[in-house]
Amino acid sequence: MQQVFLRGLIITLVLNLLVKPATIFGVDVVMQNKLGSETYGTFHTFLNFTFLFSMLLDMGITNFMTRLIAQHPHLIRHYSNQLFTLRSVLALAYIALTTILYFVIDLPLQYWWVLALLILHQVNINTVNYVRAYTGGLLRFGMDAVLSIMERSIYLVFGSIMLYTNFVEPITLPWAVGIFVGSSFLSLIFAFFVYFSIVGLPRWNWNRVFFQAIFKKSFPFALLVILMMLYARLDAVFLQQLHPEGELQVGYYVQGFRLLDACWMFGILFGALLLPVFSRLLKEKSSVSGITTTALNILVSAGILMIAMTFGMIKPLFDALYSDATEVSYQSWVFLAMAFIPMCFTIVFGTLLTANGSLRQLNKVAFSGLVLTVVLNCILVPFYGALGTAITTFSTQFTVGILQWFIVRYSMKVRLAHLTWTKLLVLSILMGALLCAKLWFDWSLFVWIPLVVAFWTLLIFGLRIIDIRSLMKLVMKNEDSLEMLDN
Repeated sequence: MQQVFLRGLIITLVLNLLVKPATIFGVDVVMQNKLGSETYGTFHTFLNFTFLFSMLLDMGITNFMTRLIAQHPHLIRHYSNQLFTLRSVLALAYIALTTILYFVIDLPLQYWWVLALLILHQVNINTVNYVRAYTGGLLRFGMDAVLSIMERSIYLVFGSIMLYTNFVEPITLPWAVGIFVGSSFLSLIFAFFVYFSIVGLPRWNWNRVFFQAIFKKSFPFALLVILMMLYARLDAVFLQQLHPEGELQVGYYVQGFRLLDACWMFGILFGALLLPVFSRLLKEKSSVSGITTTALNILVSAGILMIAMTFGMIKPLFDALYSDATEVSYQSWVFLAMAFIPMCFTIVFGTLLTANGSLRQLNKVAFSGLVLTVVLNCILVPFYGALGTAITTFSTQFTVGILQWFIVRYSMKVRLAHLTWTKLLVLSILMGALLCAKLWFDWSLFVWIPLVVAFWTLLIFGLRIIDIRSLMKLVMKNEDSLEMLDN
């Protein structure tokens, strides 16, 4: 099973490494510089606002179907038409609730059209993710990887045309929102053809008894994602509402958050691959220790490299990316970067708990994270702005990640490989020592970047955090185990 996971991971990482960094640094960053931090802050506030209750579009159906298909592939067409009908009704409910809340919390009324288009964007993206439940559940990781980059690929093309040619002059918020939403709409069309090839043409099928049964089974998933979305996406809303310079502070916060979000997107790819793998292993009552350790080692060690590298070049990095980076941007990134490590815990341990069906415990943890987010933001944001929100993000993610590990260790009784935590701690200390040396000797970026990568590579293989021989055996192994999974 580790072979299937690693092959899918390689395909997914290669495709995403080709597209998503280019989109972030070639389009998103340049777009913010063109629009200005205040205007872009408005866009980001509305985008995060539409995220808050986007789970109503799905209600946990995607995670439910991923687990169901991974464990019972023969049921793939059994529920498709009823679920198509249910998701259509949920889309209408999401649109209505988001619109009502828009007027309740008194966001700027002149940007109603931004809200309308971004609502459409959420419908598009969530539908594509639903189709990925079928490709992921069937362990078709190649097609799943293509679906994961389709929207970003289209956005990269349209954004590049707009930013690097004279086709659009001047670049304004309507143009930026237009290509953003248009890209997700075109990816939805592609996803429809994928869905059609697997399931067939969707038909309206109203089945109230089935809907009630699905709600009963998927509601814990939906509640979990809603709680997680709230504590992860309330940041911009708090900044905009609680700080005197709300839009500007959101702009500064986004400068660092965009980099964290880029790291998170790659981490999420692990979660998408791990969920069906964990689900099948647990159904077969097989050990999950090996795959859990492998995923955690890869994610956390990569996160440590990211933190060390960016901390050693934080000012030139942000100054190169943004025309209006300030001390607030640098300070916020320190806490946002560190937040990625506990986020890795959530990706691995949270996914394992989801596959195990431990939704009650996960929801308690997520609710604790939401309470902590609200309390800390209310205390810190009025005084520290973007920096206060960054501190809140780190504190919340750290609390949630540690609690999830605690449940896996002491409730599920899953142990990681021997000395896993010790090796990661040693890696952190030695990378921290190298960072101190960089700050002391003030090495140039031409020295620092290759040095930190080389030192990190030596450590992860020297400490056997990542065992190259085991990885090669898993990747090069013959197809026998994959054929057994399909039978």
